[in-house]
Amino acid sequence: MTPMIRRLLAVTLAAAAGLAQAQAYPTKSITLVVPYAAGGLTDQLAREVGVYMSGVLKQPVVVDNRPGGAAQIAMNLIKQQPADGYMVLFGDVPSMATNVGLFKKLSYDPRKDLQPVTQLIVSPALVVVPNASPYQRFDDLVKGARAKPGGLTYASQGVGTGGHLFGTLLAKQIGAQMAHAAYRGSMPGLTDVMSGQVDFMYDAVPTSGAFVKGGKMRALAIGAAQRVPQFPDVPTLKELGYDSIVPTFWWGTAVKAGTSPEIVDRLQKVMNEAMHSPVIAAKFTEQGVIVQTSSPKAFTAYVDSEITRWTKVMHEAGMQAD
Repeated sequence: MTPMIRRLLAVTLAAAAGLAQAQAYPTKSITLVVPYAAGGLTDQLAREVGVYMSGVLKQPVVVDNRPGGAAQIAMNLIKQQPADGYMVLFGDVPSMATNVGLFKKLSYDPRKDLQPVTQLIVSPALVVVPNASPYQRFDDLVKGARAKPGGLTYASQGVGTGGHLFGTLLAKQIGAQMAHAAYRGSMPGLTDVMSGQVDFMYDAVPTSGAFVKGGKMRALAIGAAQRVPQFPDVPTLKELGYDSIVPTFWWGTAVKAGTSPEIVDRLQKVMNEAMHSPVIAAKFTEQGVIVQTSSPKAFTAYVDSEITRWTKVMHEAGMQAD
């Protein structure tokens, strides 16, 4: 047997083994790992999709919340497991992309340790101020930031999140100083903005939008490709000339790198079916988000582009954490 025939035989046998494994998958329960506490949007996604997956795959699907360490606790858990598709990450922009450029010593590398499966949703984000704020328009906020000694204060969902990126980039673009107040998630930050302790926040519509609708906050602008039906009078940052500093809030799934393509494709198919099912889709679109799924190949390319983009931005802006 020639070396070439041996290689071809090895490839054929490996492919056959992978196909057999995928056809049998799953034979036991699947764990969906959420790198944040229960109750947030990532957790909601995992629980809704998990119920659908269990019904289709005929196996238990459990959600395991592993908050802490800027998603490193959850990521390291996945790294320690076999690459067999039985542990699935429900991640987002920080956990899968921006942490790479933010942390000097990150304990994982999304490009090496993860195999992206599919994107799930994308959310516009609002620039919100307290209802009693003197800033009626986004231009007023910019003028206030330039005029106030030391600049304005802005809240974020945590170091390296979309809110942090937006505030840093806005300060750089308008040439003003600003003070960053990092919180553990959206709700604590929004609470302090509502009370007037912090001047503004850039936050996803599902969490900030309800307070705007309830008259407790005012939306000055929205980070979206176009105006959204829920807030037709709120101009987009693109309209206002700030399109280059708009971070996108997105969520998606991944498994450990090395998982067979057949299993990845199986997961992608059932997750996409879940997100496009009328009941689940409605639960999220009613919150103001957009259901946006993708192939493993397309999502891998997108995650890679987000890592490249935001690593460059962070380095240029001097954003780095230990």
